[in-house]
Amino acid sequence: MRANGTQNGSSKNLPRGDWTAVLDIGSSKVVCLVAMDDGEGGIDLQGLGVAECKGVKRGVVTDLEETSRAIDAAVRRVEQQIGEKIESLITGVTGTHLEGHNAMGFVPIYPRSRQITREDVLQVINHSRQFMIPPDREMIQALPREFKIDGQRGVQRPIGMNGSKLEVTTYIVTGQTTHIQNIEKATQMTGRRVDQMVVTSLASGLGVLTPDEIELGAVVVDIGEGVTDIGVFQGGSIAYSATIPIGSGLVTSDISKLLRCSPDEAERLKVMHAHATSAGVDERDSVQVIQLGHDEPRALQRKVLCEITESRMRELAVMVRQQIEKSGLYAMLPGGVVLTGGGALLSGSEKLFTEVLKHLRVRHAEPRLYAGHGMDTDRSGLATAAGIARFAIQCFDDELGPASGSGGWKERIRTIFSLISGKA
Repeated sequence: MRANGTQNGSSKNLPRGDWTAVLDIGSSKVVCLVAMDDGEGGIDLQGLGVAECKGVKRGVVTDLEETSRAIDAAVRRVEQQIGEKIESLITGVTGTHLEGHNAMGFVPIYPRSRQITREDVLQVINHSRQFMIPPDREMIQALPREFKIDGQRGVQRPIGMNGSKLEVTTYIVTGQTTHIQNIEKATQMTGRRVDQMVVTSLASGLGVLTPDEIELGAVVVDIGEGVTDIGVFQGGSIAYSATIPIGSGLVTSDISKLLRCSPDEAERLKVMHAHATSAGVDERDSVQVIQLGHDEPRALQRKVLCEITESRMRELAVMVRQQIEKSGLYAMLPGGVVLTGGGALLSGSEKLFTEVLKHLRVRHAEPRLYAGHGMDTDRSGLATAAGIARFAIQCFDDELGPASGSGGWKERIRTIFSLISGKA
């Protein structure tokens, strides 16, 4: 459904309850996105605000004031576009402090072979969530991956089916409490609240992967400024996730240090002239570099620039391969690897990752976004924000609801089965 609005990009009043506001707090920028379901499996973009942020390092908040300022700036831009006040947001969460694992739950059904109810499903999921969490950590998401009834695997919606024993495999992600609280605090300082958090590796996958890829098996690699998020999907849900503390910002940093130029000059060289692989670059090619302490540019072999870039990008690709192997699903991913994020735009990235990730198809993708009302937007770097919106809008939780009582967002359970089966 699309809201009515003008075609010149001016503000428009959207029907309340029809749209969702999401926040992607990255290491270089904050993205606020308001979206609606386009009715065709995609996202109808209604408002987009981007603000530079210097208060986040490698996925975690290091400066509350700066992060809060960036959040407020991005959200205010969207509020002007949609003509509505945004009071709550669904935010992404990333960082190497996140830990994910698969947990098992089991409940017997009495009397035997009766129909399984919603309460049975909640009970078995809650059983899978009963494990010892260190006092400095808390659960962020619990996503049912697969149910089994009397040993039969592959069940996605057990409610209404008959059985004597119900089992579930739940993918659970925990994070350090202080990092979670800092995201909430930075948002609250703007006068708004966090309604829910979504792990960015899950969101990035929902932003760019197709339902078939999520079902059959695929990997999303979101290369951001400070970190790279990896999500391994199979069987209609996420099966493994990891965050690597290397992003495109380290490529820029390497260029700046080794060529003795400013970070802005290094970024320009990376975007305009660098390549992820140096093989095949003509040694006669040169680029103009303005080094620190010099007013005039000097000529440098372009191959040297590409060798610097390749060293860091190859290191990243090797670490990605190690994480995929760690998932135990390397040989079961017919959907291959999908690169996204600003860092994936570096020329030659697909070729480099194809070399390192042997036997896996590698492609680049950006989220499917319908930008109406005269809105012109570059979709690169929006995979996480689009995926958060898709999770919030298209992944139904009415079957399951809160895991226990009427707790906050940390008690909420959603599945992505409705999205995969096309019920959205």
